[in-house]
Amino acid sequence: MKTRKKNTTAPKQTLLLVCATEAEALYFSQMRKDCRYVNLTVLQAPEGKGQTLQGIIDWTGRQRSKGRFDSAWALFGFDDLQTSVEEVKEAEEYAEKKKVKMLYFNPSFELWFIMHLGAPGAFLKDISPLVEKLKAAIPGYELSSEYFLTKGLNMHIKLFPRHSAADLNARNYNSLALAATGLKATTMPDFDEDLTAICGLADMSHNQKVRR
Repeated sequence: MKTRKKNTTAPKQTLLLVCATEAEALYFSQMRKDCRYVNLTVLQAPEGKGQTLQGIIDWTGRQRSKGRFDSAWALFGFDDLQTSVEEVKEAEEYAEKKKVKMLYFNPSFELWFIMHLGAPGAFLKDISPLVEKLKAAIPGYELSSEYFLTKGLNMHIKLFPRHSAADLNARNYNSLALAATGLKATTMPDFDEDLTAICGLADMSHNQKVRR
């Protein structure tokens, strides 16, 4: 009688990312597809849930429990939720109780794209001049769902070669933000570490050409 071979492969962990806006969810869905992160789930918080800090934390926590995810992140720009450094600081303990990590960008999600161009030499409350430089570097760019479904369909894969530089720029900029506000400007580097630990390194072997 043939003995069945025991399966000793450990099951993969799973990671949940809940985004405050559709544009953010579309960009990270690009990332999921481009990098073949099969155990990453990207969702957009429904209307009424992703418009407040507590709302997006609560909804992410419920989805984490419902889907039994090993790690869950709530993503937002400060401008998405009209929140502040003080409010995010106060929410840290609440998020921890809900077993939710916050992936935030001060003052806007566009800060992440800017980090691909370079880190500012000082902490900036207003990044609009840098957004203009971003638009000049990426013709047609705008932070909208329509953009990521049309002209920006390959936004992630075009930026990917500078991902490591952007991560380093974000870490350096966080040092300036901590000195100025007592809070990081973005937790994207922390998310990157969790993403690598759970989903592994990006597999870009199937992305040989970028559509124009």
